[in-house]
Amino acid sequence: MIYDVIVVGAGPAGAILAYLLVNRGLQVLMLEKAALPRYKTCGGGLTFKAIRSLPFDIRSTVEIEASGGIVSYGGQQLLRTEVRQPFAWLVMRDRFDHFLVQRAVQAGMQLLDGVRVTGIEQGVHHIQVRTERGIFCSSLLVGADGVNSIVASLAGLLLQREVGIAIEAELAVPDAAIESQGTYATFDFGALPGGYGWVFPKSDHFSVGLFLAHQGKAVGLRAALDQFIASQPVLKTQQQISIHGHCIPLGGRKAPLDQDRVILVGDAANLADPWLGEGIYYAILSAKIAAEEIAGFLKGSLPDLSSYSQRINFEIVQHLQQARRFARLVYLFPQIGSTLISKSSLMQQMVFDTIRGDRTYRQLNHTLLLRLPHILVQAFRGG
Repeated sequence: MIYDVIVVGAGPAGAILAYLLVNRGLQVLMLEKAALPRYKTCGGGLTFKAIRSLPFDIRSTVEIEASGGIVSYGGQQLLRTEVRQPFAWLVMRDRFDHFLVQRAVQAGMQLLDGVRVTGIEQGVHHIQVRTERGIFCSSLLVGADGVNSIVASLAGLLLQREVGIAIEAELAVPDAAIESQGTYATFDFGALPGGYGWVFPKSDHFSVGLFLAHQGKAVGLRAALDQFIASQPVLKTQQQISIHGHCIPLGGRKAPLDQDRVILVGDAANLADPWLGEGIYYAILSAKIAAEEIAGFLKGSLPDLSSYSQRINFEIVQHLQQARRFARLVYLFPQIGSTLISKSSLMQQMVFDTIRGDRTYRQLNHTLLLRLPHILVQAFRGG
């Protein structure tokens, strides 16, 4: 059988793309190297902009609806505040990702998990995908297989990608700690140089981790995580369930994301926020753009897939460039940034609006430049 599209990778980008394509009447095969459901190193925070961009309801997978945020620095709490509207929903990525995949299967996608891709061969009209379980053929191939994308490597795309590093522990905590944390997500920009720590409550445990938001070796990152856990009062009594590390793409660099009959989406296309490391929203957005471009190409209205790269660079990467500028400022002056967020109501509103998706990073940077004197007065004089 010759499929219209083979999607490699069962994360949000691949699942949403497959769902959109089969609903357009296309024959789609998904290949995933792991047995599903599989664990994914991620805090599991779904921003409001990610939620509203999904094509169906995912509330059954939500563990906690975050009602507010805690800002701390080196374990010292600076701010605990509710927001006007919920800004994030907290999930376990194994359940959430598998739910998305199952929706695509129900819509008509064919799924093969536990199948590793070993090679590709592009022809004039089709592309062959070699795996440990045989050869599959399609008109197009999509790499949705994450930051260590084998599809990208085989296609010669993003060979010099820029990545940060995350390490996360799932921690069992007593009921008193869960009650104390409540439905608040903790962000600590003093947890390590050039990054931040997080505590995200789940229904019966905490997801706790660090994100190193620049390239470099993860020397001492495990020790830094232990130190971060020890610095958080709510984690005084805890038992480690598991610990995992993972690379996180640092978005904001324009690059080709197509090569003949191959395109990349989501983390495989290096589309993640270089400040917080959030990538689910950009995975969904890239899947939507990919669905439109793939449909156009297969119908013959597009000569090639270069317009996909152009749209991603214009609609997503330019936004991530603005996020990169804000991240550079925050990580250069983390204590000042934490103080401004905790002491200035205007700064709080700007930051939470941006995380939620009601304000773009361009708007955040522009307002910060214009209103910085007022923000400083609020923060240091109580004005």
